[in-house]
Amino acid sequence: MGYREVGSVWGKWDLHFHTPSSFDYKNKQVTDAKIVETLKKAGIEVVAITDHHFIDVARIKSLQALAKQDLTILPGIELRSDLGGKEKVHLIGIFPDYCDIQDIWTKLSGRLGLTPTDLKKSGGDDQIYVEFKNASKVIHEIGGIVSVHAGDKSNSIEGISNN
Repeated sequence: MGYREVGSVWGKWDLHFHTPSSFDYKNKQVTDAKIVETLKKAGIEVVAITDHHFIDVARIKSLQALAKQDLTILPGIELRSDLGGKEKVHLIGIFPDYCDIQDIWTKLSGRLGLTPTDLKKSGGDDQIYVEFKNASKVIHEIGGIVSVHAGDKSNSIEGISNN
């Protein structure tokens, strides 16, 4: 993100944004250029790409190149955790725009069991879960921050039926 001489300024950020790289994304034909164009038109200044259980390194680099200085693209990931009752607790890891995205993804996928082999063993993307405490620890250790939300996007943390 660029330097602002005016000090603290409010801006529009979206820290939970999916692309066609998410297994459940509806329109897989959406291009990176269309994503950047739409975000810019909406006045978004910073966006975290938080696809489910995957950091698409090539896509994030493409989005960053297309966005140039007009839009900051943060690498991220959304993970389904072991916590919650019928509504699972999801956690989102967000990393700096200047990080080594490939290194982040290599460390996360290995330490959290998100490799292609792990996904096959679990039954696919919609069946993969991570241990909340461990995933949070790993994300922090490799320079990220963690955000949390209840399973469905319309839910809040109060609707979770157990720990």
